Amino acid sequence: MKRILSFGAGKDSTAILILHLFVEDLDIDHVVFADTGAESKGTYQHIEFIKDLCADADLPFHHIARDGENIIEWCERLGIVPVMPGGSHICSKKFKGDVIQKWAAEKFNEPVTYLIGIEANETRRAKRFTPPKGDENIYEYPLIERGFDRDDCDRLLKTYGLDVPKSSCVFCPFMSPEEIKTIRNDPDAWQVVRRIEHAFETTSPRKHQAWIDAGKPLNAGGRAPKGNWRKDSWAEGSRLFVRKVDGRQLSVSEWEVA
Repeated sequence: MKRILSFGAGKDSTAILILHLFVEDLDIDHVVFADTGAESKGTYQHIEFIKDLCADADLPFHHIARDGENIIEWCERLGIVPVMPGGSHICSKKFKGDVIQKWAAEKFNEPVTYLIGIEANETRRAKRFTPPKGDENIYEYPLIERGFDRDDCDRLLKTYGLDVPKSSCVFCPFMSPEEIKTIRNDPDAWQVVRRIEHAFETTSPRKHQAWIDAGKPLNAGGRAPKGNWRKDSWAEGSRLFVRKVDGRQLSVSEWEVA
């Protein structure tokens, strides 16, 4: 059974790779990174470094992506933000987890073992990776098994001279104010941020009006049918970044002067 490191390019998965390469053999056969198409420049630079590191160790590194549109194109086409009111955050599953699962199934055509980067104090998060019914793959959590928390990962990475940037889309809705201001300093990344929220701002009232014009129909689940929005989420205060300031979410233009 092949053993695959699901590499997110952040501290946790990098720590697992460093453990394997320099501390103890974790029997990793492949390292795979699923690219959303919206990673930061720092992450892409880190990926190139990791590719070279794996090449030196003769460890196959695979840089893959979802077929068709990337996450930027997906959000713009639908006029959505990654966290819609009443919805769930599915970006990681849609553009990372599912992509890696599909790649592994096509490449190996048999169950595999995934090594997942979750820290020892994040056992609840590990439950999200519990195999669904009928899934014959195996999931391992090397950091949890070794009692590694964030401080342990930081110490390990520092020992080998690595400064790993935070891994997330440049328009991740869960960014802290400090992270938002950092992204703001990258003109290319900030332009993507503007585009995503602008598409949401223009789509929200239009699709809400379409629902009204259609006679306010609801499907069996009590929601508006696909293509119609029961709420004008923009008008009700929803924005790209979920962090609230003085009780409300700020728009991108407001973050520019915050």
